[in-house]
Amino acid sequence: MSRLKRLLGYGLMLLLVMTAVDLWRSRDLPASAEGLGELVTLDGKRVDLVAHSHNEPVLLYVWASWCGVCRLVSPMVDLVPGAVMTMAIASGSDQKVAAYLKDKGHDFAVINDENNRLARRLNIGVTPTLMVVHRGELKLATTGFTTLPGMMLRRWLVQIGD
Repeated sequence: MSRLKRLLGYGLMLLLVMTAVDLWRSRDLPASAEGLGELVTLDGKRVDLVAHSHNEPVLLYVWASWCGVCRLVSPMVDLVPGAVMTMAIASGSDQKVAAYLKDKGHDFAVINDENNRLARRLNIGVTPTLMVVHRGELKLATTGFTTLPGMMLRRWLVQIGD
């Protein structure tokens, strides 16, 4: 029993540290996603991220085809239930990004930020970056390797914090 209590204590401590680190990383984010303007996916669909985030929190995954860590995180993004939007930065033309997705077998919607215009608006300098967009606001950014449970937990934390 004492071993279980210790494990639960460590788990709670890890959750608190993770949340604190995410909040610290989020401090440089713009407050609103409205500055992104009109977004268009590779398949030509127009995306209103702000409007969509009023229905449910949207996991926004910023990645690059040349990013080694992204190759580990992207397959998990494919498994995230609910609203997910991804943005490829500095990864080449639409055709090149589409070929990369096909080669890797990824099935998520992608906005191609070939010239880093959107990444600069979000103050993103590291890939992968994951954040939650909720009610038009950017919340809980994290960079580097993140697990599937970590992605789902961040979205859930934003919802219960409402």
